[in-house]
Amino acid sequence: MISKSAEQNRPMTPSFLADGGEAGALVRSVDWSQTPLGPIESWSSSLKTTVGTLLHSRHPMFLWWGAELVQIYNDAYVPSFGKGKHPAAMGQRGRDCWQEIWPIIAPQIDDVMRRGRASWNEDHLVPIIRNGHLEEVYWTYGYSPVFDDDGAVGGTLVVCTETTSRVIGERRVRTLRKLAEQTAFAATPAEVMDNAVTVFADSVTDIPFALVYAFDTEAARLTRATGLSDEALKGFGDHYSRITPVELVSRPSYRALPVGVAASPTSSLGSLSDVVSEVFVAPLANRSCAGANGFIVFGISPLLPFDGRYNDFLVQISEQLVLAQARVEAFRIRAATEGERNNLLLQAPVPTALLTGPGHVFQLANPLYHEMVGNRALIGKRYVDAFPELIDTPLPGILDSVYRTGKPFVTKELLVALDRDGDGIAEDVFFQFNLEAMRDLDGNVYGMMAVAHDITYQVTSRLALEKAQLEREKLLADLEAASRAKDEFLAMLGHELRNPLSPIVTALELMKLRGQSSKEQVVIERQVTHLVRLVDDLLDISKITRGKVELRREWVEVSDVLAKAVEMASYLLEQRSHQLSIDVEPGLRWHGDPIRLAQVVSNLLTNAARYTDVAGRIRLAAAKDGHEVVISVKDNGTGLSAEMLPRIFDLFFQGKRNVDRAEGGLGIGLTLVKNLVALHGGTIAAMSEGLGKGSEFVIRLPADMPATAVSEANASVEVPRSAIGSQKRILVVDDNEDAAELLSEMLRTVGHDVAVANDPIAALVVAARFKPEIAVLDIGLPVMDGYELATKLQEIIPNLECRLIALTGYGQDHDRTRSEEAGFSAHLVKPVDMTKLLSLVSA
Repeated sequence: MISKSAEQNRPMTPSFLADGGEAGALVRSVDWSQTPLGPIESWSSSLKTTVGTLLHSRHPMFLWWGAELVQIYNDAYVPSFGKGKHPAAMGQRGRDCWQEIWPIIAPQIDDVMRRGRASWNEDHLVPIIRNGHLEEVYWTYGYSPVFDDDGAVGGTLVVCTETTSRVIGERRVRTLRKLAEQTAFAATPAEVMDNAVTVFADSVTDIPFALVYAFDTEAARLTRATGLSDEALKGFGDHYSRITPVELVSRPSYRALPVGVAASPTSSLGSLSDVVSEVFVAPLANRSCAGANGFIVFGISPLLPFDGRYNDFLVQISEQLVLAQARVEAFRIRAATEGERNNLLLQAPVPTALLTGPGHVFQLANPLYHEMVGNRALIGKRYVDAFPELIDTPLPGILDSVYRTGKPFVTKELLVALDRDGDGIAEDVFFQFNLEAMRDLDGNVYGMMAVAHDITYQVTSRLALEKAQLEREKLLADLEAASRAKDEFLAMLGHELRNPLSPIVTALELMKLRGQSSKEQVVIERQVTHLVRLVDDLLDISKITRGKVELRREWVEVSDVLAKAVEMASYLLEQRSHQLSIDVEPGLRWHGDPIRLAQVVSNLLTNAARYTDVAGRIRLAAAKDGHEVVISVKDNGTGLSAEMLPRIFDLFFQGKRNVDRAEGGLGIGLTLVKNLVALHGGTIAAMSEGLGKGSEFVIRLPADMPATAVSEANASVEVPRSAIGSQKRILVVDDNEDAAELLSEMLRTVGHDVAVANDPIAALVVAARFKPEIAVLDIGLPVMDGYELATKLQEIIPNLECRLIALTGYGQDHDRTRSEEAGFSAHLVKPVDMTKLLSLVSA
């Protein structure tokens, strides 16, 4: 079709044919006047536009145009031709170019050309002749109508991607997985190969046939075959029976060999069936082995290139079979070894038992062990079933630890309450007890050996002598502990009372400075002074340590908190296959502790999942209702009876459980939920229409940040101020926001420049910027106490000339000494004496 003279006389290249790479040059070189499309100048605008788009696209594209379906394609499509069709395919009729697949694609093209119907095919098998033979090829492609200038369908545009590599790769992975599954539980090497041949018979597209040979003393013997007729099998058997182990080792381990005589598989490949002319011989030996005990001859599909991936696939099959056979042999050897070991243990002169698996099942216990535990039935039972009286003792946990870590457990004296007579009465028995892990050939723990000696008599004799001394020492220790606990409790009480008293006293001082006075104020001041005096009596008491919940409030997106809650409860939701729907109002924000709220919602979701039948429905919703954020968890589970509703949030209360609710908690979850919600100033309510009708829990939380308790200054009251020359930069650090704000307000009122921080980290940041001359630090700060903060201030801001004043609820001598050692110039006890503080500031 290409005419040199026509090319020379052709006018300037149209813009839609400019560039386009190799395909573009090919289009320009074709004498289109010799094709049904006619010269390029006569092409319709639609055809020109489509060809221009196609040539300049990087995605494989193909165009059939006109009644003769003359084809044009781009550079991206060229690799799909392989060798043999390109470049002659450019301008060729589709029927002439694609004779081998025309029966497959012609109806699809006709549907587009006649009716204008587009089509889409994913991973569709469309075998083509390329590289000199028919190949198994898969495509994902779409046929789309292209309309001519007059509105009629002028052609078919094909946008395609070859997916052969992925489709075949996934198919081979499935074969390997199936082979692993079929051989996993084989009991003998012969059963391994029988199951493998069954898998090969179902994988004829990649393995048209397979022959399994085993080496005898003189020659290879065919043991199994699939995919070949009896006639074809005779020739193959004669040819490969002459291969020797030495020959396999001397040659490359994995190779393709010509058969010599073509073979037709008995399992038809449908339209793809063809004779097999090459095979792949794989030794049945690991790559590290010096020899092989047999080999497999795999037929190579004539429709697939024998490339590295095909080679690796067959290599993996052979190695997988070798490993399966080795595993079976290892199990046989292990069984024989274990038999000898068990015979020795049964005759051992000490009580001995063998337990296997994570459930610690008794596989063996010698007569001495049976006698030691009261001759109860053990073999085949889990440890906790054989010894139910020991379930709540440390022993099950000790067994779990040895099984999990493989580390031995040895104790010279272990007390066990054992029901040896089987009458329900446990007696204290002391054992010298050893546990040693047992490992398989891969080093994995599969059980343990237990060796025990009853040493009750020796121990009880010693204990009788020690009992009197222990009781005396215990009495003394109890008295000392009780006295210490009392003193420490009183010290903590004094400290905790000082914290709220401090802002009250500061507020009274601030009111007096502003000239505000009333009878009620005088009464409050008098009673507070009395209470302060009572608290002073507790200054010599040490602090007792006790836990308390602290809320860390911040502005958060409710959706983020609920997402965290769902993540925390996801395991049980997925385990019970529940359908969870979530409906959260967009942009909903809330001020509170996100970790605690996530804990609350996670608890409710877990309860809903636990008390809803498998594949139930659970709904989580959140929205704003006036000045409240409302969060609800609703399920279609077992529901709550009218008698349960009033007590559902009581500590340790639990409703009646079904057998499948055995994983329930101790009855403290909803009590914790209620307390955490209450700490945020919210409420929670439980609702249910009755048993079997589901339940709903509704949380209501304040939507806005709580107003600060700091009183606003009255601008109309004249406030005395210090002279400008005595103004100081003062940093106040206290995690009690009320106390910090009131103290800072007092200091500002008398003319000082004050910065406030409510935690140590913020204090370090503020100090670096503010450069305070004086820092008033609360000692009882979270995370980092005031002493540590003082040290950090000196380390982080070394040139900071700042006088430190300690503010605390503890006022003992050792507290004051520690303040001095930490670099504080003064130690003030809450509630602070404002006159003294102002005096220290002005000094």
